[in-house]
Amino acid sequence: MFSFATRARATIARISPQVWRVLLHSLLFGLAGSIADLLFNFYLVSLGYGADTAGLMATVYRGAGALLGLPLGVLIDRFGARTLLVVGAIGFGVAYALLLMVSQLWALILFVFLAGAANVLALMAVVPLLTGITSGEERAAVFGMNASAGLIIGLVGSSVGGLLPGAAALVLGVGARDTAAYRLALSVVVVLGCVSVAPVLLGFRSRPAAIETAATVVAEPQRRVTSLRLVRFAIPSLMLGVGGGLFLPFQNLFFRTVFGLDDAIVGVMLAMGALGMGLGALIGAPVAARLGLRRAASLLRFGSVFAVALMLTPLLPIVVAGYMLRGAFIAASYPLNDALVMQLTPARQRGIAISLMSVLWSLGWSAAAWVSGQIQVVYGFMPVLAVSLVAYALSAWAIWAIREEGH
Repeated sequence: MFSFATRARATIARISPQVWRVLLHSLLFGLAGSIADLLFNFYLVSLGYGADTAGLMATVYRGAGALLGLPLGVLIDRFGARTLLVVGAIGFGVAYALLLMVSQLWALILFVFLAGAANVLALMAVVPLLTGITSGEERAAVFGMNASAGLIIGLVGSSVGGLLPGAAALVLGVGARDTAAYRLALSVVVVLGCVSVAPVLLGFRSRPAAIETAATVVAEPQRRVTSLRLVRFAIPSLMLGVGGGLFLPFQNLFFRTVFGLDDAIVGVMLAMGALGMGLGALIGAPVAARLGLRRAASLLRFGSVFAVALMLTPLLPIVVAGYMLRGAFIAASYPLNDALVMQLTPARQRGIAISLMSVLWSLGWSAAAWVSGQIQVVYGFMPVLAVSLVAYALSAWAIWAIREEGH
């Protein structure tokens, strides 16, 4: 315990002000995303749409990343990660503002696509931005802290988000499940998305290249990685996307439909899941220090299989425990997998590597979300959770089987 605390303090002491700025951005952007994740499906229901439409929207949202991920990765390499992060975050806020002004299905699809493209651009740009301002030895810890900043704020976002429709209803004098109440509540997402760029836009300076060179260049690979190997690096992300897309777009509907919980309690459930993810993201680095990036990422990913198995039970306390553990294991493993890929990829190919991981993850997520929406209409959530469990197991195995030598 003392060793862990000492290591944590030493890591925090080394972090530069520029890294803290990126972490603050992730905090604000994660807050916007957590509120949107909680309320958007409820907004669709208020418009008269069902689970199949919610699945379609999740497919469109993640499909934008699948279609545009590689071109966006090229733009990040060409114009810089910081610039494209700002464009993505502001674009997300603007797209959400437009989304709240429409109710026709075609218009919802269009603006959900734009929001998805902006979201994936902002999220992809964070990884090369952080890579450029951190040393190799601190990168795994910083990646975990960044994931935690974006995830643990979901505890606040989901809790507050569950209360926003009721507060908006009081202001507008309408019902708590009225479309107008959800629109006003979701306007908070617009504001947060735009405000999140301030820490990386105002007074931000890139870390001097000499610091990065002195700390890490000797250990980093210099040979160009083949396209096939880059695809191999992205397979775990593909299966992770499948596992997540089957359930996460419908997690609020799962708690409402299966257990009959109201919006505020659903918000608490999602907040507990966000807490599990936020705490999980912090435990990855110490595990990696003992086991190495590859083994730590793989074994932690395997933990999510056990967690999803708990969610197959009909007892709410056990389901909530599994839900929190699923989030913790996934959040602990994916920053380590990102750091592993960055470690095995030369600097000139990192933008492409991250974009390919994002593309395959988005493909897996969007396809799984559409299939899941169709399955739920007929069979409910149990088959969805069972297939999600298998996908997480395959993802863990794909990380374990990555060859580290010869890079």
